[in-house]
Amino acid sequence: MIVTMLAAAALAQWTGPRTVEYRGPGNFCGGGYRVWLGPGERALVLPQGQAPQATRFVFSAGEVNVQSGARPQPGPVVRRYGGTLVTKASDGDGITYIVSDQTGFGLRVTSSAFRGPKSDRWFFNKANFAGHADEGVNCLAGFSN
Repeated sequence: MIVTMLAAAALAQWTGPRTVEYRGPGNFCGGGYRVWLGPGERALVLPQGQAPQATRFVFSAGEVNVQSGARPQPGPVVRRYGGTLVTKASDGDGITYIVSDQTGFGLRVTSSAFRGPKSDRWFFNKANFAGHADEGVNCLAGFSN
């Protein structure tokens, strides 16, 4: 479900070889999930070709990259959003989280600022990966760079 909604949102947001930018304050809606962006924070939907579909969030605490097409991996569950799980994955490049539901596909969430589930609450308090988290909320409008 997450991947299907993400793909639909990606098609709606993709405008060609340009980055689409969203500036806070407000909710960035990513096709089933949402992330609160404070003043001065940004979400950048990167052009296809750089990743399956990638969004980079620029926060005061650090940048966070979200890529679609991740497969669930074994690891400790660090957060639950109903039927959606966030697990900490083994990754030689640092801490990675996988957001997945019953579909078998999900999102890979990475950041050089991640230090572990307790320390990374700064991001997970902004993000809501529950199915349909973007329904009924005001979402930011993007513009192309």
